[in-house]
Amino acid sequence: MADSVAELQLTDYLDIVGRRKWIIVALVAVLLAAAIAMSALQTPQYRAEARVRVDLGSSNPLDDTTNVSSSVRSRNLQNEVEFANSDRVATRAAIDFGDAIGASVAASTNSDTLSFTAVDADPQRAADVANTFANAYVAESSLASGERFIAAVSVINNRLAEISTERLALERELLSTTDTSSLQIQIDSLDAEETRLRAQLNQIDVSSQLNNSASVSILNEAGAPGSPFAPSWVRNIGLALVAGAILGAGVALLLETLDDTILDKRDLERATDGVPVIGVIPPPLKSRFAKRERRLITSRTGAFTEAFRSLRSAIELGQAAGTEIRSILVTSANPSEGKSTVAAHLAVAFARSGANVLVIDTDMHNPTQHELFGIGNDNGLAEHLSSVGNAEIITEQASGEGLVSVIPAGSSGSPPAELLRSVPAQEFIEKLSYAYDLLIIDSPPLRPVADTLPLVRIADATLLVSMRGQTNAAELDQAMELLARAQSRPLGAVLNGADESTSGYGYGYGNNK
Repeated sequence: MADSVAELQLTDYLDIVGRRKWIIVALVAVLLAAAIAMSALQTPQYRAEARVRVDLGSSNPLDDTTNVSSSVRSRNLQNEVEFANSDRVATRAAIDFGDAIGASVAASTNSDTLSFTAVDADPQRAADVANTFANAYVAESSLASGERFIAAVSVINNRLAEISTERLALERELLSTTDTSSLQIQIDSLDAEETRLRAQLNQIDVSSQLNNSASVSILNEAGAPGSPFAPSWVRNIGLALVAGAILGAGVALLLETLDDTILDKRDLERATDGVPVIGVIPPPLKSRFAKRERRLITSRTGAFTEAFRSLRSAIELGQAAGTEIRSILVTSANPSEGKSTVAAHLAVAFARSGANVLVIDTDMHNPTQHELFGIGNDNGLAEHLSSVGNAEIITEQASGEGLVSVIPAGSSGSPPAELLRSVPAQEFIEKLSYAYDLLIIDSPPLRPVADTLPLVRIADATLLVSMRGQTNAAELDQAMELLARAQSRPLGAVLNGADESTSGYGYGYGNNK
C-alpha cells in the first residue's frame, strides 16, 4: 500500500517488485511464449545484397566535377537512388527476371555505392532478384548517360551550325562596308565560341567512352545467404523479455497503487494514524502453503516464538514507562486476522517469564481459545454471565512451562453483545484482572459486531491485530473510528503473517531462549 506514487522511493519500488514478482514473471512468461510461438510460426526470410559502384565524377560531362563538395556528392548519390527506384529500372528488372520483382535501394554513407537488397523465402531467389535489379540499374544508367551525351552533342552541334550561319552573314556584310572594326570583333567572338564548343565535343566523346566502362559498375554480386535474417530469435526474445519486464512492472505499480492492503509496518502505522507497531509476527509454519491449524505453538525456538518475546518486551516497556497494564484486550478489524492466535501465544510468552496469566475468550461468535489450548468449551464465560454464577476456571499447563489459565467462551442463547455489555460482566472481568498478574481478553473483531466496545473501556490496553495482505486501510480506519468512540486508542498494533524480511527475524535469532 502506498499513499501516492509520487511519494515512492527507490526502495519502495524494489519492495513492490519483490511483492509482485509473480505478476512480472507471469507477464514475462506470456510475452516470451508469444515471441517464441510467433518466431516458430513465421516463415524464414533470406536477405541478399548486391552493391553497385557509382562514379559521380562522370555523371554529367558538362559540369566541372574535379572539386565537388560533399553536399553535392551526397545530393548526386541521392539522385542515383531516386533513379534506381524509378519505374524505368523496375520495368527493365521485371522484363529481365520474367516476373514483377522488388528490391530496396540505399546509398552508402562512406562511399559512392548503392546497395540493392532483396528479401525472399527462397535464398537463391533473393540473390537473383538483387542481382537482376542491380544489373537493370547499371544498364539503364548507362543508357541514360548516353542519352544525356547525345542531348549535349545535339545542343553543341546546333549552336555550331548557328555560329556558321552568323559568321557567313557577318563576312558578307564585311565586304559591303568600310567600317569593319565592329564586324571583325563579332567574327572573332564567334570563332572563340566555336573553338570552345569543339573542345567540349572532344571532352564529351572521351567522357562517353569512359562512362560506358567505369561510370556505373557492379561492385559485389549478391550470393545466396546461408541463413535467414528473420525471424530473429534473439531479437524477438530480447524484446519480449524487456517488454514483459516493463509491462509487468507497470501492472505491479498499478496494482500497488490501487491496493490498500497492509503489507508492512509502515503501511500499518499510516493506516492506524501513527499507532506504533509493537509486534511483527511471522507465520508459525515455514511453508505458506501448509494447512492452517488451530493449535498452540509450544516450541521455544524459531522466529515465531521470538516475535512474541519481542511483543512481550514492548508491552513491559510500556509498563516501565509508568502505565500499569493488568489487562490487555486483543482485537482486530475483521475476523480471521489471527487475533486469537496472538492472544494465546502472548499469554504463553508472559507465562514463561513467570507471570500468572489468565486468557478470557469473549468471542462467542467464533470461539477459538479452547481449541488452541485443547480444552472443552462447555462451562465458559457465556454460561457464567447468563446465570450470573461462578464460571469454572480451567487451568492449563502450556507445555509444562508457566501457568496459563483459560476461560473459554462457552455458549448461551443470549445475544453476546447484551451479555458483554451488562454490568455484571464488566465487574466480573475487572475482578479477574486483579486476581492474576495479567489478564488477556480475546475479543470479537471490531467491525462485524458490537461486542467489543464495552470491553475496550475495561481493559488497560488494547492491541489491534492486522493480517498482512488481508487487512486494508479503509477497514482499519473504521476500526480506529470505533475505538475513538469508546474513547480508547490502542497501545500498539500487531502485524500478523509478516514474511521474514518484514519481521526482521532471521536465522540468527531462531535459537534464542
